[in-house]
Amino acid sequence: MLMPPLRLHIVPPPQTPLEAALWACAGSLGLVFAYSCSYNLLLFAPSIYLLQIYDRVLSSRSGDTLLMLTVIVALTVVVGGVLDALRRAVLGRLGAWLEDRLRPSVLMACLEYAFRSDPARASEAYRDLTVLRQFLDSHACPMLFDALWAPLFLCVLFLVHPLLGVIGACSVLLLFGLTLAGDLFTKDAFARSGAALSRSYGRLGAAVGNVHLIRTMGMFDGAARLIYQDAQDERSEHDVAQRRYEIIMLVAKPIRALAQVLIMGAAAWLVLDYGKSPAIIFAATLMFSRALAPVEGAIAGWKSLEAAFAAYRRLSDILAAIPAVAGNTDISSERPRSGLIVDNVGVKLPASGDFLLKGVSFRLAPGECLGIIGPSGSGKSTLGQIIAGISMPTQGGVLLDNIDVSVLREARGSRHLGYLPQDIDLFGETIKDVIARLDDTDPQKIIKAAKLAGIHETILRMPQAYDTIVPNGG
Repeated sequence: MLMPPLRLHIVPPPQTPLEAALWACAGSLGLVFAYSCSYNLLLFAPSIYLLQIYDRVLSSRSGDTLLMLTVIVALTVVVGGVLDALRRAVLGRLGAWLEDRLRPSVLMACLEYAFRSDPARASEAYRDLTVLRQFLDSHACPMLFDALWAPLFLCVLFLVHPLLGVIGACSVLLLFGLTLAGDLFTKDAFARSGAALSRSYGRLGAAVGNVHLIRTMGMFDGAARLIYQDAQDERSEHDVAQRRYEIIMLVAKPIRALAQVLIMGAAAWLVLDYGKSPAIIFAATLMFSRALAPVEGAIAGWKSLEAAFAAYRRLSDILAAIPAVAGNTDISSERPRSGLIVDNVGVKLPASGDFLLKGVSFRLAPGECLGIIGPSGSGKSTLGQIIAGISMPTQGGVLLDNIDVSVLREARGSRHLGYLPQDIDLFGETIKDVIARLDDTDPQKIIKAAKLAGIHETILRMPQAYDTIVPNGG
């Protein structure tokens, strides 16, 4: 009996929005690659032009030949410049398109990541999207495409003569090695410098936020001393990294100039002893410059390239950690019908493992109110956060209209939840925005809510009523 063939269906891993957007850019990147290929091929024109002048024009003394060669090479140079401008324009527009496409997804993912884990890292990842756009719009990005052609220019040097190829390859490898060494020697110092700067700004923000407390308790001088010390640490580490980088550059620049001299000298020696065309002196110099240009670009743009890769990794981690949230989980009616159920909720303290809350259960019908009282530290705020879906209990659960509040919080169902913490920070530009939760709600509903809260008359006495601007945290 014949067995049916075994078919394996391999499900591809889910793509993050960043990966999907980059795949969507494949065609545009292919166009940039085509522009780069044409541009680099046209860079051979000046070298060929010099060879033809020495081999044809000077020997024949033909002005017509010189004119035609000059016109052709001038045309190729203009076309090459246009192709270079086109690829830079495409990369710039590609960066803007990526930012426009990814901004909503990245913003929502960063907000969710800040809620679940690390607000500081989420803020950094949100800025990383701008870092990627700026890299695509910078001069460092085209150098990645040009770097693919550096071996071809070196191969041409080898074809002219192996000695020229060896000098060119050794110079390129040595300069590239110095670039890697510079990154290796300065990476830790720059990291410590950035950490110290972040501490300084963090302390300054905390001091500004608690300036009244600091002034009342006579801590101005101490707070200023801590902020200043972190700034000094940042400056010290930055100076160390900068000095190391200057040493690398002090070695790299003479090596580049020395390599240029060696190429010209070796080409002249080949002309004298082997009867080569004098044009190879200039052609070899041009080929060596073209092979070295991507390396010099890498030296100049290495930090931006490294920053772009780091930004890509952070964005990928954030988007992979926060999957897309389904937006169809909601309560079917205008108001919950089944009420609130808190079922055997318990919370353990991470340090000791003891229960802060244990076996908390109650049920509230729609329209009922419950006040919870107790001493400080007994878990009232923690229970409020669990009911609002902000924190997860160690055991038990909370249902609103027979739906877990953590599921409601992930989607539109959170509109049915209200939460006011102990430390109040209002978020929104105007009073109207704050009441409407930043939504385009019917103004009559906003007024109705204000009347229920007893603040409608107070709002009307303000300069612009419901359109009055609310200061941050005011």
